[in-house]
Amino acid sequence: MPIVGPSDSGGSGSQSAFGVRMDVSSIVTLCPTAAQARSLVAGCIVGDTHGGLTFTDEVAAVLESRSLGGWQEIALPTGDRWTIILLNH
Repeated sequence: MPIVGPSDSGGSGSQSAFGVRMDVSSIVTLCPTAAQARSLVAGCIVGDTHGGLTFTDEVAAVLESRSLGGWQEIALPTGDRWTIILLNH
């Protein structure tokens, strides 16, 4: 079954039928210890606007071990660029 986009796709016809909206207020931006990184619940998004550099190497390693996708760079429509990681387990 095909996924149908909007009925009026404009001149280009290449617009996606889906969009992602992220509430940056839900991103965990402070995690100072590996113990705290281990205690975060699955489904948390952790990140910063500094390329992940606000997290120590030890904390980053714990976060990476709990993620299937690793660190991702995202650009928001506001122009903000975030480095985030989704905790899967």
